[in-house]
Amino acid sequence: MSQEIEFSRIEPQDTPRLHELALKNDGNGSLTPENFDHWYFRNPSKSNSLWKVVCNGETEGYATTNNFKYVIEGKEYLIALPQNVLTSEKVRGGGLFGKLYYLTEKDNLEEKGVDMFLTSTGAMSTDIFLKKFGYVRGFLPSVLVKFASPRALFSRGNFSLIQDVNSLSFETDYQIENARIKNMEYLKWRYSQCNKKVLRVISVSVKNEIIGYAFLIVRKMYGLPTLMLADMICKREENIADMIDACHVFATRNMFAAVIMFELNYNCRRRGINVTMKNHLNFLSKGKTPEETKWLSTRKLNYFFGDLDFFW
Repeated sequence: MSQEIEFSRIEPQDTPRLHELALKNDGNGSLTPENFDHWYFRNPSKSNSLWKVVCNGETEGYATTNNFKYVIEGKEYLIALPQNVLTSEKVRGGGLFGKLYYLTEKDNLEEKGVDMFLTSTGAMSTDIFLKKFGYVRGFLPSVLVKFASPRALFSRGNFSLIQDVNSLSFETDYQIENARIKNMEYLKWRYSQCNKKVLRVISVSVKNEIIGYAFLIVRKMYGLPTLMLADMICKREENIADMIDACHVFATRNMFAAVIMFELNYNCRRRGINVTMKNHLNFLSKGKTPEETKWLSTRKLNYFFGDLDFFW
């Protein structure tokens, strides 16, 4: 019996069914209607590509990208991040996964003005992206663990804990090189729905001037409470080391065992015992041409944990 198959864009009323599909087919269970609305429809970049497939009147799969601006070697690019691609077990093996993905790629290139693609894939989809979709493995940053230090207890406190993300006000023209472009509008969007039990936001000052804000997430590592550096924004490049130092002092004084972060292409190791761990994520890249794909895959990008599509 043949199936009636139709592809169309995802609308807000589709999100309860998408969440149901995710829960039943080993997808992203955090993709609730509320999170979907916030993550895609309220993204301040106002750029995404959202597609579904309907088989015999029932939605059986979806593919999404969220698109963000990056600055890489001094030039601005719009980069699409494929984040949730799934088909139900009922229709798997029929090629719909690939058709959904390629709809987002075509849409992004022809309609959205996307320059390149970056994604972090799980075990189920990595081989598909590498072997079928033309992606290659990109730069994989190390995970840096900065252990708490007794010396930090006696360091000058240059931070303040912020209770309400939406109260933040900060202007800066500085953007971390080879990284996603972020301003306070972006950061409020990214963390306004974060569970307040796990979010810690600190302002960091030098000589009574606020130089930036750090966004930290409470995590347990081997049963020990730690802080994960999810994001930061600052005024100047020379502030980055001071920001990381403040996170380390804050963690030590508040009885966290360590700060965990992706290692940046800046000085991250001034304080504490620093241990590098293997990164088990898969960071994949694709350009419009083989030459662009190779170029993007060899750029040493500065990643933060907040760049991943996690809901905390």
